[in-house]
Amino acid sequence: MHFALLAWPAAGHPLPISPRRSTNRRSPGLLALLLALIALLLPSSSQAAGGHHAVDDASIMEPGQCQFETWLEDGREHHLQHLGPACRVGAVELGLNLDRYNLAGSGAQQLGGLQLKWARELQPGLSWGLVGAANWQSATPRYLGPSLLAPLTWAAREDLTLHLNLGRDFHPGMPDHWRYGAALEWQPSPQWQGVAEHWRDGFRVRQRLGLRYLLSDTLSLDLSRARARGAPADAWWTLGLNWAFAR
Repeated sequence: MHFALLAWPAAGHPLPISPRRSTNRRSPGLLALLLALIALLLPSSSQAAGGHHAVDDASIMEPGQCQFETWLEDGREHHLQHLGPACRVGAVELGLNLDRYNLAGSGAQQLGGLQLKWARELQPGLSWGLVGAANWQSATPRYLGPSLLAPLTWAAREDLTLHLNLGRDFHPGMPDHWRYGAALEWQPSPQWQGVAEHWRDGFRVRQRLGLRYLLSDTLSLDLSRARARGAPADAWWTLGLNWAFAR
């Protein structure tokens, strides 16, 4: 699924659980630099980042469609393995997140989330949606609370799409947190796609520059580099695989 909701371990290190499916994404101030870097990496239509990306898009799968996403994160401060199946059910998308998370200096723990997503088109090229999730972890407290997110997607042109997110995480017995994000997706060719993201997960501001290669109409491969601003320093690589299929 390409949901941008999150859970975090008891140690207090925020963990992006997942972001969404096909359409596209953006980033502020640093955006021009990120786009320039993408342009250097790629040779000039549009699909959508989704997969492991943190900023969600305002679209859902077609009726009768499912998808399976998996990725590995490897960083100085954490390591993560993710599995995420999702299916279109009626007017919404239902998904499950399963994660194994290692924070530097502490043991591994498991996280899980149930997610529901709805989206609709306001006018050609402009759509919005709502994403709700409930999150759990193997550590105490088990229940991390619900999250609510509103994504907005604007297809500025055929090969360029902007996503904006605003949401809130609700934590039982702890302060709630606002989250926001912006992403710009650029698809210079039918096989290649680039994404630049800037988001705050409730605790820290994070940025990502990523590439996607479309192996086929139903299979794609992701590679990205992300970092958290401020201390402690944290940067990580992510390698992901996304598969869409009819149920």
